Amino acid sequence: MLIGGLLVGFGTRMGNGCTSGHGVCGLGRLSWRSLVAVITFLGTAMITVFVTRHLLK
Repeated sequence: MLIGGLLVGFGTRMGNGCTSGHGVCGLGRLSWRSLVAVITFLGTAMITVFVTRHLLK
């Protein structure tokens, strides 16, 4: 959990905002940067779920 927390903090710093900030506020402002960030977050989540549910059995 400690490593996961550090990675989330690093990602937030690197992405200049949190996932919900990009998703709610950034997309609401029609920010291209937030759109790319949200697509990256969702894509990574889908790949993670696929790997953990289908490849690591």
